[in-house]
Amino acid sequence: MKTVTINRWVIPALFVALAALFATALTMTSAQAAGSMTVSVKQASLADHAGDCPGSVTGAHFIINQIGAAAPDTIEVLLTDGTSQTVSKSKQSGPTAHYDAFFTGTLVKDATAVVPDTWRGQFVLSNYYCGATTTTSTTSTTSSSSSTTSSSSTTSSSSTTSSSSTTTGTPTRTS
Repeated sequence: MKTVTINRWVIPALFVALAALFATALTMTSAQAAGSMTVSVKQASLADHAGDCPGSVTGAHFIINQIGAAAPDTIEVLLTDGTSQTVSKSKQSGPTAHYDAFFTGTLVKDATAVVPDTWRGQFVLSNYYCGATTTTSTTSTTSSSSSTTSSSSTTSSSSTTSSSSTTTGTPTRTS
């Protein structure tokens, strides 16, 4: 029978190597994970919704369909003003993941998500969130009358009325 001699540094070195491997695996981002790919939002969906809001745009709603439990926790959104946001998933509705980004004074230029390389669904801008629209006008009423007396009496009267309303809307979601 042979005797195997192990150097006293082999076991600690093995533990250090395993710990480093484990730490690397834990710090991998989903973009680095095997079997994943980065996809961009469907550009046609950006163009389709560019004129949705008559007033200001206050945010955007994105969906990734046919994704199920493999939906990413976040997406990256690039805005036309050059800023970007990491947006967390707002809800999961069956196989569809929903993401809501909030901003003002700009539109979406692009968005990306890391999904499994087997995914075959759609990543789209579903709609923009619209800010309040305000219409302001006044209501006024003017009346006047005059009377002249001579051999006969004449009375004239005029009245002018105009009205309008002030409406302040709340952010609405367009489809």
